[in-house]
Amino acid sequence: MRALYWLVLVAALLAFAEGSVNAQRQLQVPRIGVLVTGSLPTLGERPSRQLFVPALQELGYIDGQTVILEVRSSEGKLDLLPNLAADLVRLNVSVIVAAGPEATGAAMKATRTIPIVMLGAGDPVGREFVESLSVPGGNVTGLSSAARGVYGKQMELLKDTIPSVSRVALLNSRERKGFVREFQRAAKALHVELEPVDVNSAEQFEGAFAKITSLRPDALITAREFLTIRHGKQIADFALKQRLPSMYESREFVQAGGLLSYGVNYRAAWRRAAFFVDKILKGANPANLPVEGPQFELVINLGTAKRLGITIAPELLLEANEVIK
Repeated sequence: MRALYWLVLVAALLAFAEGSVNAQRQLQVPRIGVLVTGSLPTLGERPSRQLFVPALQELGYIDGQTVILEVRSSEGKLDLLPNLAADLVRLNVSVIVAAGPEATGAAMKATRTIPIVMLGAGDPVGREFVESLSVPGGNVTGLSSAARGVYGKQMELLKDTIPSVSRVALLNSRERKGFVREFQRAAKALHVELEPVDVNSAEQFEGAFAKITSLRPDALITAREFLTIRHGKQIADFALKQRLPSMYESREFVQAGGLLSYGVNYRAAWRRAAFFVDKILKGANPANLPVEGPQFELVINLGTAKRLGITIAPELLLEANEVIK
């Protein structure tokens, strides 16, 4: 009986010791915080899992074993971002990956010491996220999505695809005044009349579509914002119904049925963010890690072109990074 008692006691002590070692190991595993404005279930997009995690694996990191991912999404509610960022800080994450300018701003307000890797944050110098692209100077580095000339390129691609285009509707939010000005300059250079139409909530789409219809444009351009991405299928369906060739800033819209997109390759940005995380986990100081510029991509939906009766020039198809059939 006494021997059995000692056997049980020894087994319990060994189990306790093993549990303590496992707990200590888990504490030593670096946590990577991911802060996003929201997932995009309507388009099947969860980039932090679909793109970022595989990129980490290629660098030797396994979620749940060598690193622990802490993903926080505001699901489009920007007022939740500060609390979500503060939650990541309380968890003492080793680095925060922030997708979008709002997420980057919230992360910066939550911490000035934990490294932040931004992506899709627009112009990081203009938004005062970093001091300069070559020497960020603080706790933020990553990837810029500022793209000089991209709107002019979109107008050129639209004009090359439909040479007769002379009037274009621009669907965007009223906050993006700089965006509208750049498009107006690009349109003027190509002798195209631009008609901005604001949409700032889901309830305003019906009115915006009615206004676009009344303007009788030759084509539609849509700004890339969380609201418009969430309603990408609705926008693409409207454009098809009105037989409007449509141009967008990113592939999500073309996957939803739009005609063309040209802009920053955000999928590549998510993958590249893993490179910055790897450098930081290995001891690099974000203050000295230069911010990288964006990669661009052209995506064409050939099925939509056929439905609209548009023939895409062979040279444009060759230029495309992806052709959806």
